[in-house]
Amino acid sequence: MSPTAAAATTDVGAATARRPPPPVVSPLSRPALRPLLTCLLLLVSAVAWRKGSYFSGGVDVVVLAKAALGVTALALAATAPARGVPWRRFPVGPLPLLAVYLGVTTIGAALHDSALPTVVLAARVVLIATTAVFLVHAFPVAELLSTLTAAMLLLAGFASVTGVGSLASGRLYGGLPPLNANEISLLVSVPLLCLVWRCVHHWATWQDVAAILPCLGVIWLTGARTGVIALLLSVVVLVLMAPRVPVGLMCGGLLAVPAGLYLVFLTPVVSAFATRGDSAGVLTLNSRTVAWHAALHYADTPPEKLLGVGLSVKEIPVSAMYRTEQILDSTWVSAYVQAGVVGTAVLALLVLVTFARVVASRPPMRSLSAALLLLLVSRSFLESGVLDATPSGITFLVVALALRPPFLEEQP
Repeated sequence: MSPTAAAATTDVGAATARRPPPPVVSPLSRPALRPLLTCLLLLVSAVAWRKGSYFSGGVDVVVLAKAALGVTALALAATAPARGVPWRRFPVGPLPLLAVYLGVTTIGAALHDSALPTVVLAARVVLIATTAVFLVHAFPVAELLSTLTAAMLLLAGFASVTGVGSLASGRLYGGLPPLNANEISLLVSVPLLCLVWRCVHHWATWQDVAAILPCLGVIWLTGARTGVIALLLSVVVLVLMAPRVPVGLMCGGLLAVPAGLYLVFLTPVVSAFATRGDSAGVLTLNSRTVAWHAALHYADTPPEKLLGVGLSVKEIPVSAMYRTEQILDSTWVSAYVQAGVVGTAVLALLVLVTFARVVASRPPMRSLSAALLLLLVSRSFLESGVLDATPSGITFLVVALALRPPFLEEQP
């Protein structure tokens, strides 16, 4: 071998040796106690503890307990040894736009005489965002996502087991805590996407493959139609962005086509899931359009239309049979009511900027980040609180903050 060829081989070998190993995100890993406890406390502090009630001001045991868990999670993350993104290369990501959004809705609430509950809810979002910053700084992205998804499975599993009796009503709801069926679906869908991502990139173990079916079963029992559609779209993105689809996965996908057609056209399984016994309700998006129409006419003054009326407004008056108030079942309709035209535009810009940063990031995390963000944004059109102090909001912030474009990465 000539000296030039030998030198070139040496350079390639050195570059390969310097190249970091691919990040392996595994929801079934055994995370360390500290990050697991931090993520679990953060998730528990963000979910609802009381069914059908929304914070409108005042302080009670539940509010104080959730605040204490959130502060504890922040303290654990802030004091953890820093092994993640260093401060000198920490991307601000969505934080400036998030601050603008919270500022807009707080000003609107002050003009609407509902400043106190909005300030409290905005402080919760700030607390979660600050904790997410320290988590990304403290732990490598693969370890953090592995731990966060493991905590999601633990929380969803415990809530599902304690709420299994709710299946008598047709859908799976949480018992302790009393999670909504859609929230259980989200808590399982995020780890499931990570498992599929591992399969696509040839990193899956037999435990990963075996866990896919139970996760799909739980999602099916929740009856979350929007969640299932968003999950399918995200899986398609994962497959399309894969460098090379495994043969086993390709064969499984091909076999799933006739099986899916059989279930759709020759059995009532899919139709029963899609309609829940009310096909007319599906065609009209159930009662959502009633609330959306009322939301468009909720603001009475120009300041309310521009800046909203505050984060504490979760329900609005409606003119409908059997009810006078209704939940705003859409993150974007909620944003229009809570933060007005200005806040909604800021929120849309935040999402677009985050997707642009996904495109600028490197594989293999690029495909997982894109799939997770697509899952959250797809659900946001028919579900409220997706970009709020919720598990989906936590996931969005962690993914967005962990994105590091090539020009921010450490040079060898």
